[in-house]
Amino acid sequence: MLFSGISLTLLTGLLWSAIGMVYSRAAEKKEGFYTFLFFSSLFFATTSWSVTTPAVVPWNEILRIAAVMIPAGMAGQLGFLALREAMRRGSHGIGWCIAQAAMVCPFAVGILFWEEPSSAFRLSGMALLLGSLVPLACSRNNGTEVPGTHRAFLVCAFLAFLLLGLQQTLTLVPNRLSGISGAALGWRVPLLSLCGINWIGMALYRHEWAWREILPLAFLYGVLVAAGQWTLFLAVDCLSGAEAAGIAYPLAVGSSIVLFFLYTRVVRRERSGRLGMVGILLAVTGIFLLAF
Repeated sequence: MLFSGISLTLLTGLLWSAIGMVYSRAAEKKEGFYTFLFFSSLFFATTSWSVTTPAVVPWNEILRIAAVMIPAGMAGQLGFLALREAMRRGSHGIGWCIAQAAMVCPFAVGILFWEEPSSAFRLSGMALLLGSLVPLACSRNNGTEVPGTHRAFLVCAFLAFLLLGLQQTLTLVPNRLSGISGAALGWRVPLLSLCGINWIGMALYRHEWAWREILPLAFLYGVLVAAGQWTLFLAVDCLSGAEAAGIAYPLAVGSSIVLFFLYTRVVRRERSGRLGMVGILLAVTGIFLLAF
């Protein structure tokens, strides 16, 4: 059970790194990005509603969950939009790592406001993860950073950090609402999947008609997002049987950061220097410590 759970978690990390790669390619497109966001969300929503049809539950429970998950989904959509703006101005690898470091937010909120148990490992992990943002912010990337845009890159990257941190924190709220049944929790992902469909308005407003170029990327992105959600839940189920469910998310995020960073160095030829390497190492170490 433990071996299967860890294998599925590493597969999730691989899928999430692939999501970053596809998003990186889409972010470089001068036209059709909002079309990409719309169609990838449409594919994700179609998959979510067809594979896991939510159970019939009282409307008041659905509305209470929607009141949390819809804002969470919108924060996530805006967070990835901010990440795209960061990627247009600087290193894709550093921007992705800063955004993924947002996982420290739900851990901090849980300890500070929800009285979740903390340990020396978790507190050290949070400190390392937050500390990694300093060398990451100070690193420069030869050949990939647009001259004169480092400050704008940092603003966009840290805005993505805040928005994705808000999303991840809000997605944990339904589990803590009183009077919410287990069946009603099955509405979380389907409701979340609906939040990107409204990008069709921006695509039409900007007259983005280059669908043939963007559709393959959007389809692949939507499939990867759905597959990543599926493998993550399977991993959590397996690890729960071995009383190790806490390692699933940190291990998946940590491995996705490492794999995506290797992609940016080998394929995109990004060079983040020593500060970038130190920041990545601190972030990954901190994320793994959060599992204990």
